[in-house]
Amino acid sequence: MTLNSYARLNLKSGEAYLRRDRVQDLKRIDAIIFDCDGVLIDIRESYDKAISKSTAFIFEGLTGLKIPEDFISNEIIFLFRMSGGFNNDWDIVYGSLMFLLSNMPKGQRKKLTDLIARLSHIENPAKRFLAIREAAAEGALNISYSDLEILKMRLKDFTRLLDETGAASVDRAILSSGAIDEGSYSLIRDFINGSGGVGGSIVARIFEEIFCGPILFEDIYGINPEIYFGAGMIDKGKPIINRETLEHLSSLIRGPRFGIASGSRFKSAKHVLGDILNLFDQKAQVFLDDIEMLEDEYLKRGFIKVSLKKPNPYSLLKSSRSLEPFRLALFVGDSMEDAMAVERARRLDPRFIFAGVYEYTGLREMVREGFLKFKCDIILPSVNDIPYLIELVRGGSIERSGAL
Repeated sequence: MTLNSYARLNLKSGEAYLRRDRVQDLKRIDAIIFDCDGVLIDIRESYDKAISKSTAFIFEGLTGLKIPEDFISNEIIFLFRMSGGFNNDWDIVYGSLMFLLSNMPKGQRKKLTDLIARLSHIENPAKRFLAIREAAAEGALNISYSDLEILKMRLKDFTRLLDETGAASVDRAILSSGAIDEGSYSLIRDFINGSGGVGGSIVARIFEEIFCGPILFEDIYGINPEIYFGAGMIDKGKPIINRETLEHLSSLIRGPRFGIASGSRFKSAKHVLGDILNLFDQKAQVFLDDIEMLEDEYLKRGFIKVSLKKPNPYSLLKSSRSLEPFRLALFVGDSMEDAMAVERARRLDPRFIFAGVYEYTGLREMVREGFLKFKCDIILPSVNDIPYLIELVRGGSIERSGAL
């Protein structure tokens, strides 16, 4: 598919693209499901900054080596997400850390593995991290600027080896590179990941303390913060969606038939969106909390471990079920995982169409080009452009303008 396969529109907010073979489908949309981060909420100064801040914080704590807080750049975050397997930001921190730790000088890495061997018995992830940080700080050296730049370039190249299996593809790519022996790798991986989740993983624990801030962290997880006591990065998140957009869409699709299929947590979304969430069908809201609950239930019943997070279409299908009956559901996302989730959902139910939004991503041009390459149905700057696009199609303005 080429650009000739799209009708190109110049909106006030930027360029939009509509696949010519999907124009008639826009007239049939009567349910809309939204991803949250990057679609309803601008996360560029919250989640994205929490990824880079957490990676630098943990790396220094484990090694005593200081890297800039913005070492994990917007481009690197984008490249991780483009692989389709990093909808969970913890996994981007994990992948970045394991690459950096595996590519340290052998002497420095030996110091780390020796420390880990002594401290692996500590179960609490916060205490495990604090213990190693105190020991690692002794005699540590700074990394030179030139070495940092080389590492950054190598990390960018590394992301091209990753795929939709996410963290598992990180492990495969690093071990197959020969940069580190399997025994040392497993020791480091198990130390930082522990038993997983905020209660066992250093990565998850520190990311959530930094992202939430102490008050919200305790509210969400019921655990006292032990590592980070500054302001939560979440407070830098801002709503993208506005009430006028939802009211306008409601008039176009026979009422507020809106759902959410998100990889973020309900309380995090509520913290930023406030009572805007009340405009979405409560039964059609699927957040990470719901997904993890079902994953845990499967494990308790003895099923093999399965990930229901995007690009798995579970959240999209579950949300849409509460919006029945509908002719065609539009899913609005900002990442490759979102586009892939729709593609997979269509295998089970063909009544889905995808709109990729790019304005509130760290690298808008690259995201837009990625959506075009993936042949997405609709590509537009912002969720707030959707009512205008639907009106153009339903009013016949696109056909009359000759864009088709």
